Amino acid sequence: MILAQGFQCFVLDLDGVVWTGSDPIPGSPDTIRALRDAGRRFAFVTNNSSEPASTFAAKLASMGAGGDASEVVTSAMATRRLLEAKIPPTPGRTGFVIGGPGLVEAVREAGFTTVEGEAAAVASLVVVGIDVALTYDKLRLATLAIRRGAAFVAANLDATLPSEDGQRPGAGAIVAALRTATGVEPLVAGKPEPYILQIAREKLDGGPALVVGDRISTDIVAAKALGWPSALVLSGATTLAELAAATVWPDAILRRLSDLLVDLPHPRVRPAAGPDLPVVATLLHDGGLQAGDVRERSGRTAVAENGRDTLIATAAWDPAGEHAALVRSVAVAPAYRRKAAGTLAVAGALRMAARSGRREAYLATVDAEGFFARCGFTTIERGDIPDEVLAHPQMSRECPSTAALMRLRIPATST
Repeated sequence: MILAQGFQCFVLDLDGVVWTGSDPIPGSPDTIRALRDAGRRFAFVTNNSSEPASTFAAKLASMGAGGDASEVVTSAMATRRLLEAKIPPTPGRTGFVIGGPGLVEAVREAGFTTVEGEAAAVASLVVVGIDVALTYDKLRLATLAIRRGAAFVAANLDATLPSEDGQRPGAGAIVAALRTATGVEPLVAGKPEPYILQIAREKLDGGPALVVGDRISTDIVAAKALGWPSALVLSGATTLAELAAATVWPDAILRRLSDLLVDLPHPRVRPAAGPDLPVVATLLHDGGLQAGDVRERSGRTAVAENGRDTLIATAAWDPAGEHAALVRSVAVAPAYRRKAAGTLAVAGALRMAARSGRREAYLATVDAEGFFARCGFTTIERGDIPDEVLAHPQMSRECPSTAALMRLRIPATST
């Protein structure tokens, strides 16, 4: 199934979906260009408030993806809409902005006079976005203003921002500092609040559209609130472990944006049921894995279902002590290997383990170390594995000494 064939309109996040920092994510510009050539329409949405829409459009164009400012929606634009709806300016009201020129422009367009220096300490509005030139003095002035009664608005609450060298502090990290210093919760403009997708819907003449993003807590939650289908890419902020811990799942999971144009199964991942067990056993047998104790693990087995009653992948977990899980019995039907089905099955097993309170997952593998590394597992030494995990029968009796031992940490359950 080529997912893009089912949609005429797309709402694409930018950071982590189209690019990482200044680098395009491989395949993303080509995918956008191919969909444009096929007559598809786009709205590009970002919680990044640092620049005006024209700057993001120029960056898209420079990467060969085309782009016009009229297609771009930023959290700065959402901030302007929030201010116009909830904090209309009155004569003499001033705003202090911690953020880039895009956010400053939006606050001014909403009718506020922006101030800096000591005048900021008595501003009637404080607006916070990503600010790569953040100083302690800016935090001081904002804290003084908020504690004196200034309205507190956040362009977004993204804790991190994907970049070439990893995840950097995002606007949410700055907001957290001010929240701690003032005890005041901000009004929020960016995703998952509705403003950005409302503007995108207007640009697409009402939609609907497929929303593609790299954060469950913003992109996917916002799409579900609007009633639009969503796809999560694993090329940005969300890891497989974070997906496992999420209470909301997207309609589709992609390795990267270019998967929109790849014939993939896009299976439904669910817990195994009794009638599934013979097929699970066959998948394991065909993959050269032991299948004798499938029934014992029936309540801890996930399956990926491609259409009605067609199981294409499976993964299971066993308890190993109070807080750890042992991932095992991962198998994919031959026709669906290298098509992300195994990754989704592993995510399903991790999700089941996370819901049982497990915070670490371990495994042993002889020939799939690369696959599990792409799932987020890291190779560790035997001495780094808890005794209760090593005591599990699979680890103590079934795993050869040549097996790679791997671990993945599961965060606390989140949206």
